[in-house]
Amino acid sequence: MSRIWEEIKRAERQRSRATVADSGENLAPRARDRRKVLRYAYFVPVLVYGSDVDKQPFHEEAETIDANKIGCLLTLEGIVACGQRLFLINMRNQAEQECRVAHVGERAQGRARVGIEFLHPASYFWRG
Repeated sequence: MSRIWEEIKRAERQRSRATVADSGENLAPRARDRRKVLRYAYFVPVLVYGSDVDKQPFHEEAETIDANKIGCLLTLEGIVACGQRLFLINMRNQAEQECRVAHVGERAQGRARVGIEFLHPASYFWRG
């Protein structure tokens, strides 16, 4: 039994070394989807608008949960899909930014946690 256990452990070590050395193509999806930049808790009222998954125009007021210069996390009632293009307006300074949906989490209490990525980094968007 211990020889089998040792072989399993050896195989796991080899696999983890290969994963670290890999360029990212063979990484598990969770590892590939990690954020590029840390987000910081930042509560800002925003107006989200665009088209929903049924191509119907929508707009919704929301508040960010956290943010950084390349995007934010917020909750939405509207149904959106990964890759979908949206626009955000910072209600504090009226800055507008085109973005895309990078992640849609599970729905809870009628809302989904949605990761938003700006098409172009914009640290100015959160000022004001």
